Amino acid sequence: MKKHIPNIITLGNLTCGLLAIMYAFSDTPWIGAYFIFGGLFLDFFDGFFARILKVDGELGKQLDSLADLVTFGVAPGMLMFMTCRQLILGHLFLFNETPLVPRYAVEYAYISPHNDKWFLLLPMIALIIPLLSAVRLAKFNISTNQTNEFIGLPTPANAVFFSSISILVFDNFDKISISMIGLVYLLLGITVAMSLLLNANIPLIALKFKTFGWKGNEVRFIFLGACLVTILLALLISNVFVAVPIIILLYLIISIINNLTKRKNEIQSKH
Repeated sequence: MKKHIPNIITLGNLTCGLLAIMYAFSDTPWIGAYFIFGGLFLDFFDGFFARILKVDGELGKQLDSLADLVTFGVAPGMLMFMTCRQLILGHLFLFNETPLVPRYAVEYAYISPHNDKWFLLLPMIALIIPLLSAVRLAKFNISTNQTNEFIGLPTPANAVFFSSISILVFDNFDKISISMIGLVYLLLGITVAMSLLLNANIPLIALKFKTFGWKGNEVRFIFLGACLVTILLALLISNVFVAVPIIILLYLIISIINNLTKRKNEIQSKH
């Protein structure tokens, strides 16, 4: 029985991804973001239990990869598609001086006579998230050099980045003071940039501790400390979900600084 426990948890991750997709197309799309966070939680524990129970097998690896594609690839892609779509529909509501009610925006899309409805095609750019996530996961499956560090942004990090953005947009939907179309362009630009980072040839730190001592784990502890400070500040100032995109950006910045430091030390050691 114990050999099935990790796979059952992985199927839980997959279920979260499916529910996230379903909610992304509902009148409460932000709920899908919470299911992506739930999938992240289960994704951690399926690997954890596989190692603890010593039942790590090829089936589990393949199942985990497929679940990750749904939860951290397809789901955030659909969520960003609907987030940008709702912003565009919000713009159309305001342009036509119609009351802004996000949950009715989908219905409005089909009855609006506005000439700017071609804008509704823009959110399709978000499809780049599942497409490049699939490439990222396929590369990871055949890679042999990502045990101590990641090459490119991990799909779970990318997924929670966009999930948090979506939650923040919907939480402040009726308070957005800048142009909604301008915000859509900004979000889609970020979407393309972050998706390209999935397959960028950039080594990024992996939070895998062989020991819990400071030596050898300096960068990991610095990053975790920065995460804690960011979360506490976000809780004090506004919304905890503000912390997530900042943490992902810190992760990228600290990793790049770490790479530059390593390269500098290697050059100095050769001389």
